[in-house]
Amino acid sequence: MTTIYVDNPPPRYIDQVRDGIKAMPGQAQIYFKDLFPIVHWLPKYNLVWFLGDLTAAITVGTLVIPQSLAYAKIANLPPVFGLYTSFVGVIIYPLFGTSKDVSIGVSAITSLMVGQVMGRFTSSPQFLSGEWTMADAAINLSLFSGLIVLGIGLLRLGAVFHFISQPAISGFMAGSGLTIVINQFSKIFGIPNINTSEVPYLVFGKTLIHLHKSTLDAAFGLTALAYLYGVKYLSIYLIRRYPQHNRLIFFFNTSRSIVVLVFATLICYMINHFGHFEKSPFTIIGVVPAGFGHMGVPQLKPDILSFFTGDLPGIIVLMIMEHGVISNSLGKISDYKVNMSQETLATGLANVFGSFFCAYPGTGAFSRTGLMSKSGARTPMTSFFVGIIVVLSIYVFTPAFTYIPNAALSAIIAHSVSDLIFGPTVWKTFWDLNPGELVVFALAYIIALCARIDISVYVPVAISLVIQLYRTARPNYAILGQLDLEDPQTDEKDIGQQTLYFDRRHPTVGKYIRPIDEKNSIICFQPQENIIFQNSAFVFEKLMDEIKSKTRRGQAPAEKLGDRAWNNAQSLSDLDREKALLQSVVLDLSGVHQMDFSGMEGLKDAAVQTQRYTGRPVHWYIVTGDSATVRKSLLFAGFGNQRRDVKHPGRFLSDLLHGVEEGGHAPGIEGCCSHLEVQEDTTKMGTFDNVITIEQARRQQELESMETGSEREAGSQSIESARWCYCDIRTEGKQDRIVAVHDIFPYFFISLHEAVRTALAQKEAEIDDDEKISVISDRGNDSHGRESSSST
Repeated sequence: MTTIYVDNPPPRYIDQVRDGIKAMPGQAQIYFKDLFPIVHWLPKYNLVWFLGDLTAAITVGTLVIPQSLAYAKIANLPPVFGLYTSFVGVIIYPLFGTSKDVSIGVSAITSLMVGQVMGRFTSSPQFLSGEWTMADAAINLSLFSGLIVLGIGLLRLGAVFHFISQPAISGFMAGSGLTIVINQFSKIFGIPNINTSEVPYLVFGKTLIHLHKSTLDAAFGLTALAYLYGVKYLSIYLIRRYPQHNRLIFFFNTSRSIVVLVFATLICYMINHFGHFEKSPFTIIGVVPAGFGHMGVPQLKPDILSFFTGDLPGIIVLMIMEHGVISNSLGKISDYKVNMSQETLATGLANVFGSFFCAYPGTGAFSRTGLMSKSGARTPMTSFFVGIIVVLSIYVFTPAFTYIPNAALSAIIAHSVSDLIFGPTVWKTFWDLNPGELVVFALAYIIALCARIDISVYVPVAISLVIQLYRTARPNYAILGQLDLEDPQTDEKDIGQQTLYFDRRHPTVGKYIRPIDEKNSIICFQPQENIIFQNSAFVFEKLMDEIKSKTRRGQAPAEKLGDRAWNNAQSLSDLDREKALLQSVVLDLSGVHQMDFSGMEGLKDAAVQTQRYTGRPVHWYIVTGDSATVRKSLLFAGFGNQRRDVKHPGRFLSDLLHGVEEGGHAPGIEGCCSHLEVQEDTTKMGTFDNVITIEQARRQQELESMETGSEREAGSQSIESARWCYCDIRTEGKQDRIVAVHDIFPYFFISLHEAVRTALAQKEAEIDDDEKISVISDRGNDSHGRESSSST
């Protein structure tokens, strides 16, 4: 049988550099291969996939045209710009995207932010003088936001999206959706002179105040809303009542937007044509130019770029955030992996190329992407087919767009974004999980309603950073105790198998938990987060608080009050005198994966404070886990061998400089274990009983010296050379059977049980040694007394 002693030596920096250089060609190949995910699925494309993609594209195409026209109105841009934006995004995406469902193009929330930016742009002197045009604004916004997002994707930094908490994103999206609905009310009712660039609650209040100024546009707006919601809820009922006609009802439901657009346009055209009005009695879109009239190389204007400098970060964050939410959600539903870095790259490229077609910033849209998923899209090629439909509408159907009523478009917008406004169920879900999550959600929601979109877009990011910093700076920790289970068949406790460790504050089993030892002389502490500069002081302060509350100080305070330190002027109470003196600390770092320099220094300071408090050396038994970073920090601080630094009491000599030598032996092992037969192969064999400590060697020498009264010099020399060491010996039995695994460093442990067992054994050994020293001292005193009496 074999006992294996394991080690995880930190790699040298030169080796890491060499390994990195060797891996560069392979990594570069993977990098460029991942840039074009289409090469993985396009060779397998088949007729079944084609039919599914074509059906989904026709379904989505009925929604993308009215949405493109409507969302461009939100952005305060000509409606045709929405068609340009929707065309380029869906054509580019299949080449670089990793989702079969995402539809890049006009987005309600992004359009809302662009609309606020354009509201400020159209009031600038340069625009009023004709120096700047709306095309210039759209092109520059799309180009530079796309370049920055493209750079984020090329650097594979798309994972920054996951730094934003889900409740904060949900609150922002819900608040923004409600903002869009509020902004559309004045257009649905035809109320003039409502500035929708103001904060939402002001827009809502002014709309209610001027409700009596509604025009004939309300006929189109209210009728469209009634039809849209009527079809929606009727379809839900019909699907439940007639599930066999599920697909037919689905198409009836998804086509409701295009039906509203067609019939509203047809009615408006007939009224204007047969009524012979000089001016339309309804607010209509007007002439929409056919084709790509603004296509060309973007003309960069530095003064426009400087004008938009403060707006670009918000647009970029919004593009990544909105795209990430919808793509990851549908990826989980449809069971495929979404690469956010690649999605960011696809979004950036779509906007860069969109600037050549006079598109404005676009990203993955909620409603169209959800519809594409429900329509049975099989591959990203669906987006390409949607692009063909958009091109046909740009060249063929633009004359019919002239008589589209604005009120009908506003009704389509309000209905489309209503799904973003979460109901009471979502609020209750956050509350049931954690009231703090509900506070985050509500805070983002309220700020989105009470502030402009360019301000509220930063709220999810700021809230997420604050939450992360707080949770990192105030991590959870546990003061562990043990629960001994009894074998129901033998009524005997199996210490190896029947001992569990819980937090002593555990709400369920806390009353059954007992300390590691009865006198609380062993403290078992478990940090539950990484120990880094934000929280190292907090973590080790809690450890010291526990030590000071459960154990007593090694040296009593001075008798005179004036001789005591100002921060420790209290005298010891009777309760404090009954406390045990700290023997050792068991530190469970199995859940810690990072420890930086501040964390290492905090642990070293805790060791110094502990020794100063107890007045004697304290052992630290550490469960290290598998993190090489944590292990290296512990070795650098000297916690592997815990050789005391004479110049700095409480600190240890670094194990990286004086640690275990190559081959797994501690320094001085030849002299310590030369009498044993050493195994020659690389598998280390032995028993836990062959471990020798400095403290044990010193106490053994003291006992021998006190019993014989001689060999003090020889004893001190052997103590200086004594080190922790593992003796590799031959054991009987099958050597291919592993009976135990231990760490090669004596104060590092694989399991918490092993660390606690060693701490308890060390305590018992020290108690036995103290009793022997006491007995020998008494014998010496008695002998000295008898000699004095006889001489007298």
